[in-house]
Amino acid sequence: MPIKEKIIRQISLLKRIGQLNKIKTGFMIGNTAKIDKVNNYLTPIRKFNRMVIGGAIIDNEHLAMGISKQVDGIIEYVFVDAEKKVSDNSSINGDPANIERIVREEISQSKLLTYKGNDLSADAIDSFISYKYKDALRGVGGKKITIVGAGNLGSKLALKLVERGGKVVITRRNKKKLELISKALNIIKPSYTTENVEFEVDNKIAAIGSDILIGTTNGRPIITKNMVESLKDSAIIIDAGKGNLNENAINLAMERKIEIYRLDVTSALAGMIEAQLTNENNFKNKMGRKYFKNIGFVAGGIFAKKGEIVVDDISNPSSFIGISDGRGDFNRVLSSSDETFYNNLIIEYKKQIKEN
Repeated sequence: MPIKEKIIRQISLLKRIGQLNKIKTGFMIGNTAKIDKVNNYLTPIRKFNRMVIGGAIIDNEHLAMGISKQVDGIIEYVFVDAEKKVSDNSSINGDPANIERIVREEISQSKLLTYKGNDLSADAIDSFISYKYKDALRGVGGKKITIVGAGNLGSKLALKLVERGGKVVITRRNKKKLELISKALNIIKPSYTTENVEFEVDNKIAAIGSDILIGTTNGRPIITKNMVESLKDSAIIIDAGKGNLNENAINLAMERKIEIYRLDVTSALAGMIEAQLTNENNFKNKMGRKYFKNIGFVAGGIFAKKGEIVVDDISNPSSFIGISDGRGDFNRVLSSSDETFYNNLIIEYKKQIKEN
C-alpha cells in the first residue's frame, strides 16, 4: 500500500483514539539518512496521558510537502524533525534539502512544533541504560561501553554515558575525525568527571571486554561475530541504528545468551511531548510580568528585576517562588519584617487576581 494511503488510515485512527480518550492528537514528520530499501515508513501509534501520536520517517522534500498537506488542520499538533539528515538530492528546487522548512511552509492550521530525532534516540538509550543498571552499586559507572559509529547520534550518546561514569570507547573509520571527536567530548564533559572518552578505529579491539556494545550507524550491519566473541558474558547489545548486527553476530549473541535490545524512543518521546505541551501552556498562560502596588510580579522564566516577586503562575498564582536578587537568583535570607511585608503583599495580589 502506498505510504500516502497508509497515512490517511493512520490519521483517521489517531482522530478516533483522540476523541475516545479526550486527548490531543499529534503527528511526527521525521527524516532519515538510513541506508535501507524502504526509506519512507510510518512509525507506530503511541498513546500517552495527554496525546496520541503517530508519524512518518521520510527521506525527501516532496513527501514532506504531501504529508504536511494531509495532516494540516486535521491533526492538532505536527512535530517536525529539525535535524538535517537527508541528502540534497531529495530537494524540490535544488537548494540544500530541508524537511523542516518545507513543513513550516505548508502547515498553517495545525500547531507546529519541532524536535530533534537523534536527541530523542540518545535520551532514550541513556535512560534505558540508566534503568537497566539501576540496582548496580555504581550504576553505569565503571562499565565499559563501546559505541560503534561516532557520528551525530553516537557522539551525543558518548557524552551522556561518560558523564555517568562509563568507560566509553567510540569507533569510526576516519581516524582523524574520530580523534577530534574524542578530544572535543573530553573537553566538554564536566571537569570532575574522571572517566574519558577513548577512541579506537578497530571495532573488534574496541569491543574487547565491553559490558555494553551499541551500534549507531545508519542501518549497516557493522557489529560482527568477532566483536560479539570479545564481549563479557554479562554484556548487552543495543541496536540503535536498527540493522547494525549481521546474522552471525545475532546467532552468536543468542548462543551466548547475550541480550540484544533494539532502540525504542517511547520513553524519550513521552518526555518530549510533555515538555512541549508544558512550554505551550507556560507561554500562553503562566508567563508574564504584572505590577501591584508598584512592585513587579514575575512568572514563567522571565528574568526578574531586583526585589520583584517570582510566582508560579502570573494569572493564577498558587505558590510563591522567591524574591529576585536581580542577578538571576533569589535572596536566600530575608528579615522577618521583609517576610511579613512580602507575604501580605502576595495575599493581596492573589485577592485582586481572583476579584478580576
